Amino acid sequence: MKKKVLCLSVLTSMFALSSYAQEKVKNVELDEVVISDSKFKLKKENSGKVIHKITPEIIENNAGRSVVDVINGIAGIEINGNTSSPGQNIDLFIRGGRSKEVVVLIDGVQVSDPGNFSGSFDLRYLDLSNVESIEVVKGAASTLYGTGAATAVINIKLKEAQSGKSNVALSIFGGTNNDQVSSNGTSIQSSVNVNGKIENFDYIVNFSSFDTRGTSSAKAEDGTTFIDDPFQRIATNIKLGYKFREKFSIKTFGSYSEFNNSFDAGSFADGINNTLDKSYRLSVSPRYTYRKGSIQVNAAYSRYNANREKTSYPATMESENYIVDAFVKHQFDKFYVVGGLNFQYNEVVDAFNTPFGATSLTKVNYSESPITRLIDPYLNAVYVSGFGLNVNAGARLNTHNKYGNHFVYNINPSYRIKLPEGYVKFLGSYSTAFLAPTIQNLYDVQYGNLDLEPQESNTIEGGVEYKYGSLVLNTVYFNRDLENIIGFDSNTFKSINQGKAKIQGIEFNVNYSILNNLKVNANYTYTDNEDLVVRIPKHKVNAGVNYGLKKTNFGITYQYVSDRDDTDFRNYPSVNVPLEAYSLLNFSANHELNKNVKLFLVATNIFNEDYQEVFGFTTLGRNYNIGVRLNF
Repeated sequence: MKKKVLCLSVLTSMFALSSYAQEKVKNVELDEVVISDSKFKLKKENSGKVIHKITPEIIENNAGRSVVDVINGIAGIEINGNTSSPGQNIDLFIRGGRSKEVVVLIDGVQVSDPGNFSGSFDLRYLDLSNVESIEVVKGAASTLYGTGAATAVINIKLKEAQSGKSNVALSIFGGTNNDQVSSNGTSIQSSVNVNGKIENFDYIVNFSSFDTRGTSSAKAEDGTTFIDDPFQRIATNIKLGYKFREKFSIKTFGSYSEFNNSFDAGSFADGINNTLDKSYRLSVSPRYTYRKGSIQVNAAYSRYNANREKTSYPATMESENYIVDAFVKHQFDKFYVVGGLNFQYNEVVDAFNTPFGATSLTKVNYSESPITRLIDPYLNAVYVSGFGLNVNAGARLNTHNKYGNHFVYNINPSYRIKLPEGYVKFLGSYSTAFLAPTIQNLYDVQYGNLDLEPQESNTIEGGVEYKYGSLVLNTVYFNRDLENIIGFDSNTFKSINQGKAKIQGIEFNVNYSILNNLKVNANYTYTDNEDLVVRIPKHKVNAGVNYGLKKTNFGITYQYVSDRDDTDFRNYPSVNVPLEAYSLLNFSANHELNKNVKLFLVATNIFNEDYQEVFGFTTLGRNYNIGVRLNF
């Protein structure tokens, strides 16, 4: 009851602040530009979507935390496993969908992992210190980004090189890694960034590491202490750019990442398991610009190695993918048009497992070649009128090697009414989406199902956005109809088509700068997914207050997650069990000693809330993290 009262109090306070703003705000902030919903740089007021932008300022104030932490505070998003033991699998639940329904871009280039059962990219591969900004566009975006973009697109922009031949930034954070009862856990993260510009050449090289110890992935029901399960991530990135002439430039990116993770046997069950995952990625993006537009190619190759030899079910797998997106952007007066061709190729290169009764690894022989391939032409256009009407529309032909042709389209009108110090924008959209099963859905020897059909959906959105000076209020209703839902049967342990479902909900956001140095924000999400997917809350609230002085910044964030179900696999058949609601309060602060030294402090789960994200597994209790950044 107290949690519900606190939740209601936060929302009431935000509404009160919005009323106060209409009387007090006198200055208008510049509109940010958006790109993910059209691939064009447009003013936010001309977009038919509610765009969520995680700015460099927000990222700076969350130093010492993770990419997943900052994204999990956006309306409509629930990242399950985010506050569990660091090695826990994470799932992106956006608008009632799952990880496989979200497309992730890094500097505009799509990334995915064919060795992952959901096919999604693990956001924990990225270190927040290397990120410049993050843009999230929710709703079906299959016309621009193809299969997988059924609920959202997350575009992560990495930092660019600064002026000067050599700039160095060194960050190190140290703190605790405790659950609600332990007190000896440790967490250490560090990063080094070297960058510079030399005439037409620019470069960035960075290295980051994250190491935690002291907590067990599974909880103990009887109060005993399980063996701790350490987690380690290291990553190296190289980003190079060269401008051959004013109109032609090229950017390249290379990365290597490694996860070393220990985990337990299951819910409330101790165990000794260890996995080692490695990923390699290389991308190249040449771009030619002319007076009215540009021609660009984003091409990437990724390889993933998963080693499960030190687990209860020994196995290894190597997988790879190629993604090429070639497109032309052109402006015809008030029309912005993009046309392109997208190619995706995913393959399991090699796989070994240990058959029942065997003691050594054996090469997996597939009945069909474990390959998926898509070749998709697409066209999208945006009309920006001079009287407030804007229309975003597009179409795409998905051509899949197993499922043939599937046509998807979207229509997204909006109408903006100018105000003296802002605007009111009404928006709506209708979008269709095609979601092909992943390689693991189809070909995994234990969980795969070659008879799966692709998932199809259509999404209706309607909403309004109000901007008055620094105050921004918006609310959106969404309704998703799904067919041939790709799911998992927890009793047969096979991928299946679950039939039809309707998912609907409401998202509300408010952002307001009370003063130049005092900002507040809050959002509320209601999601009704007909209990199709466990671990998704019906109600979720995020709120935050940020106060900055000349050289010091303070921030408080609050999160409420309502009760939801999970699955208990300890008996056969499995049964659903309830997970209680929980609230988290976090604090952060930073202080600039001088232009070369900055100090940071983060405190999470201040009230040491005891809860579960995944049934039978540990969550983190009260923890502290202090850090320093040195710039040379």
